[in-house]
Amino acid sequence: MADVTATPPDSPPRYLSAPPSHAPATRRGQLAVLGPGLVLAAASVGAGDMVTSLAGAAGYGMALMWAILVGVVLKYALTEAVGRLYLATGLTVIASLRSAGRWLPSAFFVFVLVIGLLYGAALSSVASLALSTLFPALPLRPVAVVIALVSAGLVYVGRYAVFERVMSGFMLAKFLGMVVLAVATLVTMDDPSAVVTSLRPRLPEGDMITVLALVGGVGGTAGVASYSYWVREKRWQHRSWLPVMRADAGVSYAVTFLFVVCTSIVGTGLLYGTGRTITGNDGLAALAEPLGADLGSVARVLFLGTFFLVTLSALVGGFNALCYLLSDSLRTLRGIPEADAEGQMGQRSRPFRGFVLYCAVASVVVTFMGRPVRLVLTYAAVGSLILPLLSGALLVLLNRRGIERPYRNKLLSNVLLSSSFVLFGVLAVVQLKETLGGL
Repeated sequence: MADVTATPPDSPPRYLSAPPSHAPATRRGQLAVLGPGLVLAAASVGAGDMVTSLAGAAGYGMALMWAILVGVVLKYALTEAVGRLYLATGLTVIASLRSAGRWLPSAFFVFVLVIGLLYGAALSSVASLALSTLFPALPLRPVAVVIALVSAGLVYVGRYAVFERVMSGFMLAKFLGMVVLAVATLVTMDDPSAVVTSLRPRLPEGDMITVLALVGGVGGTAGVASYSYWVREKRWQHRSWLPVMRADAGVSYAVTFLFVVCTSIVGTGLLYGTGRTITGNDGLAALAEPLGADLGSVARVLFLGTFFLVTLSALVGGFNALCYLLSDSLRTLRGIPEADAEGQMGQRSRPFRGFVLYCAVASVVVTFMGRPVRLVLTYAAVGSLILPLLSGALLVLLNRRGIERPYRNKLLSNVLLSSSFVLFGVLAVVQLKETLGGL
């Protein structure tokens, strides 16, 4: 089995001709260059995060915030390891995975190809649901098709710098929207202290699936695997970028955690102790009516607008992440060297744009097919396998002797990655059992 050859920290990866730049020395300068983390937060925080956090708050108030915190820590450890692997080797994540097992790029290609088949249709339908709830005259499926095509168009034509600004704007807008809703919920609650009193951690008896869903549901899947591509676009190559990358990933999950906390406050104020709950995205849209009754029509519009932005940003970011993974997997399988990587997987390369068109066409076709149950179950099962595979591969790759010590796993990293492997492996087994039962 081939070993990973680490790129010397003071020389650029082979696909770049310019020498590596050093990270800014000042804290202010470092904050100014952050960006991939906000892209990750915007792409990863989707309707699923809102559903799981609201459902948890409906049954247990704020008592399961510890599970969300565990999920944030584990996803941060995975993201930091993905970024650290790129800085250590100068290789993309798929090229690095090839040295952990020659079958891994093939597996990822198949997995992501299946996800891309349904991703656009699923999220554009959810975004359309938010708009049709806000404007009942809008037809659900045609609007979903328009949303999918516009999202794919943004990924097709945009350079990374434009993409980062758009995603950062999405993140800021939906974060502020949820903060305003959380504050409004606290102000209008009959007993705001219920939010604090329900914070006492608890482990629900006979409901471990809810806990596992909260831990695994924070953050994304494809976005975590694609983080190194966005770091690559920023040209972070030198060892001095390591603390900047860690801070960038930390900002991503700090924003994600605060967003989920605000969502849980809204869920606690509106649902806890009422007997109402959230079941899927339809239930999420239906929540707008009681929210409007309790907080007013402005809050209803703000909730549906935030719901729409959450889904739209996840759709745009997900398309970008999936197309990077697909084009890089294809490049690696074809044996094209790292020196020619930009022409084979860059945002303006033919393979990347070809996969954008694949995701767009699949979105349109599957939307009008009505998203058959078998395909949706297959999509969920395949997606559940990515994180345990990624966790296991990072444990192998970042403990090798070819990795220089500043980049190699320490004890804490190994513990967190091992925990991710076990936890996400269990979640994958649960999802596979549900899939087999549904089929």
